[in-house]
Amino acid sequence: MASITQRDGKWRVRITRKGHPTVSRSFDLKRDAEAFAATTESGMARGTYRARDLDTTLRDLVERYLAEVTPTKRGASQEAYLLGAILRPESVAKPMLARLVAEISPADVARWRDARLKQVKPATLAREWAVLGHVLAHAEREWSIPLPNGNPFRQARKPKVMNQRDRRVSDAEIMAICTASQSESLAHLVRLAVETGARRGELLSLTWAGIDLKRRTARLAAGSTKNGHARVLPLSPQAIGVLETMPRRLDGKLFALRGDSVTQAFARAVAHARRDYAGEDPAFLQGVSFHCLRHEALSRLAEQGFGATEIASVSGHRTLQLVQRYVHHRPEDLARKLAEKSA
Repeated sequence: MASITQRDGKWRVRITRKGHPTVSRSFDLKRDAEAFAATTESGMARGTYRARDLDTTLRDLVERYLAEVTPTKRGASQEAYLLGAILRPESVAKPMLARLVAEISPADVARWRDARLKQVKPATLAREWAVLGHVLAHAEREWSIPLPNGNPFRQARKPKVMNQRDRRVSDAEIMAICTASQSESLAHLVRLAVETGARRGELLSLTWAGIDLKRRTARLAAGSTKNGHARVLPLSPQAIGVLETMPRRLDGKLFALRGDSVTQAFARAVAHARRDYAGEDPAFLQGVSFHCLRHEALSRLAEQGFGATEIASVSGHRTLQLVQRYVHHRPEDLARKLAEKSA
C-alpha cells in the first residue's frame, strides 16, 4: 500500500507490500510521486518489480550502455567518445548522472541543457541529448528499468538547432587545399568528395572492386553508409580522371587513411592554404570543413539542373527535407539567371 505525504517542501512516497522490502522515495512534485507509486505497485503486482532497479542512477545506465550496446553499433567510436565526455568527472552532467533514474525530471534535464549550452554549440548538445534519451529508452525497453515519470529527454524543451548549411567552397579554395595538402591521397580524397557528394567515411570505405569505370559508378556497401542502405554513386568525368591517376593498392582499398587522420590533415591543409593563398580576402577558406565539400557537391548538382529526388539518390538522404539542408544556391548565380531570363 502506498502512502504519499508532504514534508519540507517534498512529496514522500512510502510503499509497503507483503513479500517486498519497503520502498521510500521523495519528489519535488506530487504528480511525480503519484506516478512513481502507481508504477512501482503495478510492477509488484505483476511480479516484474526489482528493488535494485530503483537504486540505479543515470551514470549506472550510461556505463552499462557504453559497455553492452555501443560496441554493437557501426558508429561505436563516435558514440563512445560522446558518452565518455559526458561521464568525465568535470562534466556539467555530473549532478544529473548522480540522480536515480526513477527520480530524474525534465527540470534536471533543463538545468543540464542550460549549463551545457554555455560550453558548446546547440548542435553538439543535440547529439548528446539524443544519445542520453536513447540510453533511457533502451533501459526501459530492453532492461525493464522503470521510468515512472516517462523519459525526461522527451519532455524537456530541446534547443533549436539551425543546421542548414550555406557555406559554398569555390574552385580556387579547392585548388588551394589540394596544393597545400602534404599528402597526394588527401588531395585525391578532396577532389572525389567534391565530385561525388559522398561522406568522408563512405569515401574511405571504397574499394577498387566496387568501382566500375566502364559504367562510371562506385558502389557503397550498406555497412559503410550512415543510414545503413547501400547505394551506387555516379562518377563524373572529373571523378573518373582522379581515379585513373590513383595507384592500385594491394589491399584493394582506394585509401589507406583513417577518418580522424583525414580531419586533422584537412584542417592543416586549410590553415596552410589560408596563410599562403588568401591574399587580401579574409573570407578565403574561413569556416571550411571536410563536410563542406559534400554540401558543395550537392549544390553543384542542383545548379546543373538535377531534381531533388535525383540528388537524394546520390547523397543517400531518405527525405527531401534533408536534401534541402545541403543544397544552397549562390545569390549571384541566381541574379545572373534572372538577368539572362529578362534579356
